[in-house]
Amino acid sequence: MRTYSRFLSLVVVGVVALAGLVMPADAQDTHGDLRHLHGVVEAAATGRPVRDAEVVVTWGTRSVRQRTDGNGRFDLRDLPASTVMLRVRALGFAPNAREVELRSADRLLTVHLEPATTLLQEVAVRADTLGERLARVAATSTLDAQALAATRGQTLGETIKNLPGVSVIQFGPSIAKPVIRGLNSQRVLVMNGGLRQEDQQWGTEHAPNIDSFEADAVTVVRGAATVLYGADALGGVVRVDRAALPDTGSLRGSVALNAFSNSRQGAASIGVEGADLSLPGLGTTGYRLRLTSRLAGNGAAPDYYLSNTGFRELNGSLAFGIRRRWGRAELSFSRFATELGVLRQAHVGNADDLQRAMTMAPRDSAFTYDIGRPNQRVAHSTMQLRTVRDFANDARLEVVYGLQYNHRREYDNHGPLRFRNEPAFNLKLFSNSLDVRYTHARYKGWCGTVGTSALAQGNQTLGKAFLIPGYNLWQGAVYAQEELGLGRLSILTGLRGDLTSQGTIAFGDVGIRSPAGTTSWRNMAGSLGAAYLLRDGLDVAVRVARAWRPPTVNERYAQGVHHGTAQYELGDSALDPEASLGVESTVRYRGATVQMEVAAYSNTVSGFIYLQPTQPVQTIRGAFPGFRYAQADARMRGLELSSSYTPVSRLQFSATGTLVRGTRRATGEALYDMPADRITVSARFMGSRRGLGEWFVGTGALLVRQQDGVPAGTVYTLPTAGYALLQLEAGTRAIHMLGRTADVSVSVNNALDTRYRDYLSRYRLFVNDAGRDVVVRLTMPF
Repeated sequence: MRTYSRFLSLVVVGVVALAGLVMPADAQDTHGDLRHLHGVVEAAATGRPVRDAEVVVTWGTRSVRQRTDGNGRFDLRDLPASTVMLRVRALGFAPNAREVELRSADRLLTVHLEPATTLLQEVAVRADTLGERLARVAATSTLDAQALAATRGQTLGETIKNLPGVSVIQFGPSIAKPVIRGLNSQRVLVMNGGLRQEDQQWGTEHAPNIDSFEADAVTVVRGAATVLYGADALGGVVRVDRAALPDTGSLRGSVALNAFSNSRQGAASIGVEGADLSLPGLGTTGYRLRLTSRLAGNGAAPDYYLSNTGFRELNGSLAFGIRRRWGRAELSFSRFATELGVLRQAHVGNADDLQRAMTMAPRDSAFTYDIGRPNQRVAHSTMQLRTVRDFANDARLEVVYGLQYNHRREYDNHGPLRFRNEPAFNLKLFSNSLDVRYTHARYKGWCGTVGTSALAQGNQTLGKAFLIPGYNLWQGAVYAQEELGLGRLSILTGLRGDLTSQGTIAFGDVGIRSPAGTTSWRNMAGSLGAAYLLRDGLDVAVRVARAWRPPTVNERYAQGVHHGTAQYELGDSALDPEASLGVESTVRYRGATVQMEVAAYSNTVSGFIYLQPTQPVQTIRGAFPGFRYAQADARMRGLELSSSYTPVSRLQFSATGTLVRGTRRATGEALYDMPADRITVSARFMGSRRGLGEWFVGTGALLVRQQDGVPAGTVYTLPTAGYALLQLEAGTRAIHMLGRTADVSVSVNNALDTRYRDYLSRYRLFVNDAGRDVVVRLTMPF
């Protein structure tokens, strides 16, 4: 670790020096002839503020943009003393454009938006320049702030699980891990606020350590996105974006309160922000502070409680930022801490107990907030420094440095550590990352981004039990993505080269095969895509992508009980890297009343790594289902549908569907852990009335087909029956309460209290999935 610490010091010094180059000495501008344009965006029909509207001011070859806050406000500084063009756009409204005279003084404006007769294709994507370009040729779905409000207080996996192509691996009510096109864990990359999330994501029960209240938008890129994001993003990318820090205005904020009946969970989050902070040498500084707490007891299936499935969570974040004529800089800190129980029925003493647990209802079925053994304690801390230097013609240089520390402890229910406050499984993961990317001005029709990234990672294994060895990981990459616009045709191409070095530390214990050694891999990834606008509102896209992924330490050297998943895992040090070649096609239609997107794909993966079930393994910690890592050539094909129909402005019907087929190429036999076919349908009726705000009522259903696509003679992985779940919802936005406006909603999940077991639930061998859950959400700004 001494070499690793030295490298950390060099990286920090280099980032500070580079930030000094990016931020010129005159970072604190004088405001001689600069102007200030601020105001509010409102709906013309109701006078209600329009949140998340895009406000763009253009003069000459330069432009600045901003999103309105929850009260519809925008505030743009450091504008020239001249005539500028103001453009305002928001989903569901017609665009508004006007010239604004700033020669003589600052301006305060109220912008009224008229309802749109057609939906604007451009504003459906909430992402930066990189994401916008990828979204034109890749299958992409985005949840904006308003859509996220309907799932506040839940995990990231729960938030996105109803998007096309997405499902979740579920570990009771507290853990849900995203699955995209049948791939999960290391093959799905999570970007949190522009930083690659590194939190022991190789474990299927290691859910992303992210506070869902922090998110302002979540974008899911389905299919290989390795050129921009990394060598292991074979399945796709989940981008969690945060709202831009304010650069003007005094203290403001909001309080969110959630209550869940199923686990008697309470969640509270308070966020404050402003730009009235003046710091020496920096001047006006924006800031944001958020604190979140969640507490839940045992979850409940329709007939019994799921013993020891409660959790508690305490999160906090703090960010500072400045915006000047040269660009912007942000420094943020966050900490995510949780303690959660692991289903007690999954940890048993011997093979007979294991058989009884898989065939009988839980004996200790009672509600409690207590968390007993087995359990996990996880803490994830992040520091991020981001600077963006703007140049002429929308060119910019972005530098992002991240320091992450993840501490995971898992505690035994059996064996010698049962009554000791000493973790059986104790991992400390330190990650340093540096990303530098330059977006160049358009040249002969081409525009794009070139960049480089580096990751230095060290993992310590300190527990009494062994699962994976300590290791050092070094990754470096260079990449380029370019787009060419030719009228109706857009062509997007990219290339990335990666070098990975993985060094393991010997574990000196009797019976453990974990030698020291270093292995390196290098390879290329690339993609080529094209999108063509057939006519107004209708476009098609085709993309071919090559990706690869080296095997992780757990896949190569796991040997022991994985307490979180309650299974015995055995790795294979001879595993080769995975390599995939995929092709996908997407058709999108956006009309006045109908919107639809259909995506089809086929992905061939050479050396696909998976967990092969084996007979149960008896250890001193109990009896556990056995699994070993294996490898085979595979093919994955699928179809995804997303559609909505709005016959009148107050009524909307929606439907999404996902179909995945994963097979071995040699035999045609089904792969393990492929999600079952599913369709989600919903209807919502909306209106606006004085005293009720912008209200809505709705209903929906999740229809899941029986999963019979499993290998023959499978141990543990029995097919699960199909099921249907009824969902209900009602709520209102901008209702007046206690002298303020507030958003209030009530939703009922699994309203009929249906008994079911999802194929991707890791507890399906022991218990049913969650029953009826009534959720109440209240958000109030101040």
